[in-house]
Amino acid sequence: MAGETRQGLRFKPRARLMNTLGRELISSETVALAELVKNAYDADAGCVVVSIAGQVDSDGAIDPETGCIYVLDDGHGMDEGRIVDAWLEPATPFRRQQRSKSGERRVLGEKGVGRFAAAKLGDRMEMSSKTPDGDEVRLDLNWGDFQDETRYLEDIEIGLQVGATQVFSQGGEAEGIWRSQPDLDPEDPNGPALGHGTLIRVTNLSVRWTSELIGDLHRSLSMLVSPFAHDKGVVDSFRICIAAPDSLGALAGEVSSADLLGKHHYSLSAEVEEDGTATVLLTLKDAPDKELELQLCGGETEVLRCGPFEMFLYAWDRDPESMRILGDELGGRGIAKQRLDSASGLSIYRDGFRVLPYGEKGDDWLGLDARRVQNPTMALSNNQIIGYILVGRDDNPGLVDQSNREGIVEAPALSDLRGAVKELLKALEAERFGLRHRSTKRKRGRLLETIDLSPLREAVVEAVPDEPRIQEMIDEAQRELDDHLVRVGEALSRYHRLATLGKLIDMVVHELTQPNFTIKQESSLAIQTLDGAPLEEFEPGGQARQELVARLEMIKTQAGAADTVIRRITPFGGRRPGRSTRYELETAIRETAKLLSPVIDSAGVTVTLPTTSHQVTIDRVEIQEVLVNLIENSLYWLGRSRKKDKRIDISVSKNDDGSLSVIVEDSGPGVPDDNHDLIFHPYFTTKPDGGGLGLSIAGEIVEDYYGGALELLPTGPLGGARFRATLRKRVT
Repeated sequence: MAGETRQGLRFKPRARLMNTLGRELISSETVALAELVKNAYDADAGCVVVSIAGQVDSDGAIDPETGCIYVLDDGHGMDEGRIVDAWLEPATPFRRQQRSKSGERRVLGEKGVGRFAAAKLGDRMEMSSKTPDGDEVRLDLNWGDFQDETRYLEDIEIGLQVGATQVFSQGGEAEGIWRSQPDLDPEDPNGPALGHGTLIRVTNLSVRWTSELIGDLHRSLSMLVSPFAHDKGVVDSFRICIAAPDSLGALAGEVSSADLLGKHHYSLSAEVEEDGTATVLLTLKDAPDKELELQLCGGETEVLRCGPFEMFLYAWDRDPESMRILGDELGGRGIAKQRLDSASGLSIYRDGFRVLPYGEKGDDWLGLDARRVQNPTMALSNNQIIGYILVGRDDNPGLVDQSNREGIVEAPALSDLRGAVKELLKALEAERFGLRHRSTKRKRGRLLETIDLSPLREAVVEAVPDEPRIQEMIDEAQRELDDHLVRVGEALSRYHRLATLGKLIDMVVHELTQPNFTIKQESSLAIQTLDGAPLEEFEPGGQARQELVARLEMIKTQAGAADTVIRRITPFGGRRPGRSTRYELETAIRETAKLLSPVIDSAGVTVTLPTTSHQVTIDRVEIQEVLVNLIENSLYWLGRSRKKDKRIDISVSKNDDGSLSVIVEDSGPGVPDDNHDLIFHPYFTTKPDGGGLGLSIAGEIVEDYYGGALELLPTGPLGGARFRATLRKRVT
């Protein structure tokens, strides 16, 4: 009846909801088995066997119709009450915020849906379970029944039998499975316990099981249990075995970590506190270990919203020579590449247990590959690292699982974790860059290095003096290279002006917001005055006339303010540099500080500007590019500092030889000694998302346009970084 409100309505879930939970939310068969292994862990199991059984056909696969999957654990098992009141309740709160029955493990299945992973494996499931002192319980499920779209969930009946012990009896099926595993001895104190546990048997399999799929399963399970679980206070034994037919079971047996970690080129271990303080140990091949103290978040009250964590990371060089040496140690270059490819990535472990999909093959959750594209000289890619991050539910409550238990909810806590991890990785990359740079004794690099073919020409003249055509071809190639470098240099000049504009755009938007708002407001009020006032009030001396003139004057003033901002940034638009003119250097410095004033003010930084006056012949934007990069660099590191007095001092002085020196000094953390000879190299950076071009570009402008140099000076009165740009040309 129209307008009538009905009360007491209820959801009536269709039976296929179970199909959605199991078959569609679980992404693969290997993930499904990993979920069942997690459930065994939650049941305090010490051992678990995953058995892929069945006859192998002529194509080398187990046929779904005749195959069978067993998952057996020696956990505490379930009685009838537990199955009825907890196991058969999807999303049960039974496990939520609880430890396992023994109290030694934090349960992983707090969502209460992991058990339905079995539906991904096959249509039929039998589960037998027994507690140490209870009866054996057997449950039969036909997942195919839940695919009927016409039936409701409450219409599906499930068979449950409670009776004498059979599967877990002495000499029963469970004991037979345990004793068939050469790596698991029930008589061993670390072996499986008999007489209780859970056995899941799945038939009518959903896929053909091949050696490749079993290999994927082995990899997934080998990464499932953290080798560092004891570091979080979980004193526990949890062993996983895979059983498979001989023809498919090359990776059968106990699952263990590969020995690849022991052959790393670099490593990082870090303990990070909630306030962002990080204690870091770096190991580098052919170099002493190095300890660092880092601050991963700035400000006096800021904390990492992800909470404290530990990180262990191993890295490899993948150049041909490094891979050849690694291959010699692992049985071949191809094997080394395959093992590194299959294990690479950065995993997360919560309370000693793996959180999927982080660290899975192809999962680049930190965006490392994109970073490397932007900075291939310095950045590590995802296939160069194997890492583990250790967190816990008690210490890291902000890292919450997604409903399908495949990932952490995108929230500020995960964002902070990403940022902190990238800062730690940047510390390792900086040390690696320095080691490789020093080992090759490279000179300070440039963005564009001249290519000189004269040694080749001399060698050709000596070897074949009667072939002038070859010499002419080399000369032509030299001319083309030189011309190409000139064109690239011009393009690069335009691009780094645009890059500088990109740094300024937020400040520009901030400065234009107020004039824009005022102009809109005053225009609206002026229109109201024109529409509402009588005509005589617009005569000379009339109130409406005076009010209208005042509003138009305000609009003119604000338009002028906006025009000033636009004129400041127009030269950064990427066009060719303008003609140099006589200009006061200190004025260019003040204009640069004005451009950056919004971020300077928001950061609480005091900037001291020079009071001197020096006339120079410059393209104003050239020198402003240098200043923007230096000041922006200081602002970034001051933002990472917890010092209360945040200052930048800029001064100009004339030297005895007639050159000018511009010194930019800050009160930030300064430049580490080991990085003094690296910071001007293209692509070197210790900023997590930095490109490593700012100081390099600034240095080349000073060198190319002013015949001078940009250099890092010893720490001055402010205690932070201190840069000097010396200008030798066009300063008189």
